[in-house]
Amino acid sequence: MSVLTEKQEDLIDDKTVEQYIPDEPFDYTIEHSDDYYEQYIENFVPNTKKRLFYRFVKRSFDIVASLMAMIVFLPIMLVIAIVIRFDSKGKVIFKQKRVGRNGKSFYCYKFRTMRTDAPRDCATSRLENPDQYMTRVGRTLRRFSLDELPQLFCVFVGSMSFIGYRPLILSEEKCNGMRRRLNVFSVRPGISGYAQVLGRDNVYYKNKAVLDAEYVKKASLMLDLKLIFKTVAVVLKREGNHDEKSERKPK
Repeated sequence: MSVLTEKQEDLIDDKTVEQYIPDEPFDYTIEHSDDYYEQYIENFVPNTKKRLFYRFVKRSFDIVASLMAMIVFLPIMLVIAIVIRFDSKGKVIFKQKRVGRNGKSFYCYKFRTMRTDAPRDCATSRLENPDQYMTRVGRTLRRFSLDELPQLFCVFVGSMSFIGYRPLILSEEKCNGMRRRLNVFSVRPGISGYAQVLGRDNVYYKNKAVLDAEYVKKASLMLDLKLIFKTVAVVLKREGNHDEKSERKPK
């Protein structure tokens, strides 16, 4: 059962999903009924093909592209590191355990955007007032997604990919549980993915698992390239980024 229209799969800017389960429009920004998700999970048929050629090319691309990107962005990353050091106390790089391929945890790296007294193992969206912990530099880094640059190293070593599902912290049990049931963890997590280009922070957490499952099922080299280009456009337009707003949706 697919929840994505042909237009959506082609990543046309129309962001309306018109698949019905059974008569309810799939709006990925809101919470649907428990029966809605259970029916989707029950009817979901994962792609069990090994796709060896695709996996080989994808991993080769990740290694080469991440290495080149680290070289190109090295001066920018050095400047960011210096600014963070002067702006606030604490380490430049923030590392956090997240759920990756085969459900195993790995360290995800980011430039530190929060103060050292911020809760460590809590998603930013779950904080009652995240702005109180945000540093001045951190706010700017998040606005332009520059805090994600250290994840290029994660891509290079193989714990992440450029495109996949966005890895969550271990305490995000509900979404991780859905991902596990939908076979999402059969692939590497990504810096970006379906949920990021179709709404980012506006996507309700259970719907992220649905979109992740759809990506894993339909993954291809052409789709990955489309998602990469679409990600660049979304970041430049700062679409769906709640760090731009004082109000955040609960996840």
